[in-house]
Amino acid sequence: MKAVQFSEHGEAEVLQFVDVPTPQPTAGEVLIKVAAAGVNYADVLQRKGTYPMPVTLPHVAGYEVAGTIEACGEGVTNVAVGQRVMAMVPSGGYAEYAVAAAAQVIPLPDGLGDAEATALLVQGLTAVGLLNTGSYGSVLVLAAAGGVGSVLVQVAKNRGQQVIAAVGSAAKKAAVLASGADAAVSYADADWVQQVRDATDGVGVSASFDAVGGKVGADALQTLGAGGTGVIYGAASGEPTMLAAQQLIGQVQAVRGYTLFSEVSKLAAYAGELIGYLQAGKLQLPVQTYPIAEVQTAHRDMESRRTQGKVVLLF
Repeated sequence: MKAVQFSEHGEAEVLQFVDVPTPQPTAGEVLIKVAAAGVNYADVLQRKGTYPMPVTLPHVAGYEVAGTIEACGEGVTNVAVGQRVMAMVPSGGYAEYAVAAAAQVIPLPDGLGDAEATALLVQGLTAVGLLNTGSYGSVLVLAAAGGVGSVLVQVAKNRGQQVIAAVGSAAKKAAVLASGADAAVSYADADWVQQVRDATDGVGVSASFDAVGGKVGADALQTLGAGGTGVIYGAASGEPTMLAAQQLIGQVQAVRGYTLFSEVSKLAAYAGELIGYLQAGKLQLPVQTYPIAEVQTAHRDMESRRTQGKVVLLF
């Protein structure tokens, strides 16, 4: 089968098409003929060699796929050959076929396209998990026009929370406002922190969700109100969010981390919430698609912040 693999770390050019053996499902697994593979910023960091958990080379990236079950391993009873599904996989999504644990495979509802389905996986499930870290009345979403951010804004609004969306440029404000954000700010503006506080009548937000890191992440902590929580789940800037811990004392604030991969047992429930919003017409899944042959372009565009919504490779 064809797969996109990198054998060394570097720029997008290291992504190469290769022929590799088609994987075979073992007991409790299924083989999926991939129609769409999601692209995550973690894929870019793995390719560059800066991901916190190094991968073994050569490596086929890709955490999430949507497609049709081609074969089932022994003992699989929850899904069947020919069924359209989406699934998270440990790696190997950028390929014609991928193996997934049957317990983590989610059947696709009628009317949900393959590309849109990938937006429900790492990004969509992460959005739900982030909001479940606490009971928040108001939230600040960094990178709000991105894959996680665009879903996070909508889920938070569906839950009745006030949402301030922060984006990297003024051009992206319209998109996040159209998604339902109560206010939009650009952290290209020197006074964006004050704009967030003004949007909350000076109170500050209950939580900030930071996938950016660096100075933007540190500034986001300044938008927190009394008892607020900064939730860190990424560092797209390539720099960590730095803080002086004592700054949390005065308003009894907290900072915590989050990863979806610590909550595997909850993924089906999180997916159920998202599918419910979809079926009720309360969730839009913006996607930006690329043919698999343009995988290098997809990586370059994501790395250069030229993408909006979920980035998807189509086979």
